[in-house]
Amino acid sequence: MNSANNSPGSDEYDYAKSLIFKKQKVKLYEIKHFLFDFGGVLIEKTFVLNNLFAFIEHDLNIKIPSKEIDPYLKKLRRRLSSGRISARTFLESIFEMYYIPFQKKNEALPPKKVNIKYYLELWFNLYTQVTHISSDMAEIVERLHLAGYTVSLLSNTYDIHAKSNELRGFYDNFDNVFLSNEIGLIKPDMDKYIYVLKKLGSKPKRCIFIDDKISNLIPAHELGIIVIKFESFEKFKQQLNDIGIKEISPNLRKEIKKKYESYKKKKKEYNKIKREYKKAKNKYLKKRYRKKKSLKRRLEFQKKRAEYQKKKIEYQNERDKKKEELISKVKLNFYR
Repeated sequence: MNSANNSPGSDEYDYAKSLIFKKQKVKLYEIKHFLFDFGGVLIEKTFVLNNLFAFIEHDLNIKIPSKEIDPYLKKLRRRLSSGRISARTFLESIFEMYYIPFQKKNEALPPKKVNIKYYLELWFNLYTQVTHISSDMAEIVERLHLAGYTVSLLSNTYDIHAKSNELRGFYDNFDNVFLSNEIGLIKPDMDKYIYVLKKLGSKPKRCIFIDDKISNLIPAHELGIIVIKFESFEKFKQQLNDIGIKEISPNLRKEIKKKYESYKKKKKEYNKIKREYKKAKNKYLKKRYRKKKSLKRRLEFQKKRAEYQKKKIEYQNERDKKKEELISKVKLNFYR
């Protein structure tokens, strides 16, 4: 699924719509990793490249089509995002395609040389000026980290954007940073998610992935990763609450595991008593039709039965508590 079209009639839209009533089962005690997208989640969406093109079009009196119209530009941006070409090579290709042929047509004067360095600096400065990481989301990332989770960044980006982000310390709070331009894989290609899971050494069900694009969430969901469609900070807090994370306290993951270990202990004790009760019951029933009934055997059986019933109630209470605190079923919020 390479398309990022989320409009009615698109494959992603139709697939997402089919999942509106489905739920994801989240076992909180299994969750170890949080994976965050960058643009549209940690920072607001930017249209820096479109703004850069507007400057270029004005300066050079040319027209650069949108990637939706021009397959060449779409392919070029994909190569830039995957790190196959640099920002410099990208701009050189833009000028070679949309500027130089136009200059040759006039043939009055030799084609004017374009100052690539100037436009690279303009691009870098435009991006730096308009991108600011959300303090609210940065705090959540830090708190999740302190709570004992591995927090990673999973982002499609360009080398020039990554350089700006790195210089400003935007990546410092992440345990792992998976940038498309560095690993050569981009969302929503399935290979990127498989690559990340291998690097983390994790099963999909142990990960929660947050992204603002449906097209990026679908392949992750198909792999078995818990997915959250980011819409706003307030909505995201509610989504965490739905999963079972009401407060991101220090060592939260350890506390959750401790609760789960308590449940497992109760379950183990219950299963042991249950086996002993069944054994005593079978032994008693085998002898029950004899003329001379053993009072001792009957009392032993009644004792085992009472012990079993008591342990059963304790276990059922613990199981219900576990389901309430550690297991949730959350709606796939692909479609509104």
